[in-house]
Amino acid sequence: MRKDFLGSMMAALMLSFVGTAHAQQTGPILVGATVPMTGPLSLTGKQYQNSLAMAEEDINKAGGINGRAIKIVFEDTQASNGTAVNAFVKLAQETKPAFFFLSSYSTQNLAVAPELKKVQIPAMYAGGADAVADGGNEWMFRIRPADSVAAEGMVKASTDVIKAKKPGILYIQNDFGQGGAQTAAKRFEAAGTPIVGMEAYGQNDKDFSAQLLSLRSKGADAILIFNYPQDGALVLRQAKMLGFKMPLVTSSAALVPAAMQLLSPADLDGVWGVVDAFMDVSVGGKMKDYVERFKTKFGIDPDPYGLAYYDGALLMADGMRKVGTDPKALREWLAAVKDWPGIGHVYAYDAKGNGVRDLAIVKAKQGTKTLELVQPVSLN
Repeated sequence: MRKDFLGSMMAALMLSFVGTAHAQQTGPILVGATVPMTGPLSLTGKQYQNSLAMAEEDINKAGGINGRAIKIVFEDTQASNGTAVNAFVKLAQETKPAFFFLSSYSTQNLAVAPELKKVQIPAMYAGGADAVADGGNEWMFRIRPADSVAAEGMVKASTDVIKAKKPGILYIQNDFGQGGAQTAAKRFEAAGTPIVGMEAYGQNDKDFSAQLLSLRSKGADAILIFNYPQDGALVLRQAKMLGFKMPLVTSSAALVPAAMQLLSPADLDGVWGVVDAFMDVSVGGKMKDYVERFKTKFGIDPDPYGLAYYDGALLMADGMRKVGTDPKALREWLAAVKDWPGIGHVYAYDAKGNGVRDLAIVKAKQGTKTLELVQPVSLN
């Protein structure tokens, strides 16, 4: 009887094992996404949560991954690096995804990077800080311009378009802001137009008047601003309240729809921006289709951050269809990607996992909040 019992137990265990293995081969391919869905960083986080959800639907409608659907499992990072790490670890241990999408905030990317290296699963992220790629984590692939690329674009806007002779810099005090500001200062120096001053502010600050007035007193004839959405909108509003007439050049975050809701057309007078991608529906094609479907589905305008994650999801799916979900094979396929045509960019990865080298200089049409293309910038 004991032998019969043991035999039955072994048979049950084998059936369970076979059933689990079969489910892993035929069930949905799980993808983890750590996104700031609540708190102050959710202004952009909700954008790429929505765009990833739309990408999931589109990929599955197109037949999934060789007949298998994908399922994206979201975890909230809020505005905390510790929460971002916990969200990642929870997904890694409980969901065991075949791929990750990480936050667009560099401080969270830097915090999560060591954990990603432990699990060795490929991931895409949109944080701009060069320090993320410089960390040498072969599993991380950036899907928007690095801060050094954006900073070069802002310098080109200042020198080539605005013709600034005495630029100043204002930046948020973190890895993103400091890295971008330092890169811009070096680019200005190399161009023979050294900056007159550099000022920083804290992530939770609400009053930037001291820093703005300091740069004006130093003779700045243009100010570059490295910001997040909410603080970027506040800086632009306060500059106008202080009577600033000089040109302002902002990084992309201040011109996403969530930030633009906080601004009036007057706040944008004399403001130039360098955005990841100019989302021009007049050209038709895939960009028009994406913008219109996103707006219909979610009731808000899409932004370039969300578009980057949508492109990234389709790029991931292309790789999975060609080499499967084995982490090493998928990582190697992504590392070799050259000239992959997305909607927002053409993606080509370098040795550090940077995939984008183009941007757009934009300006609001006079008396409106409608952005117009001033000049595309390619730094290839």
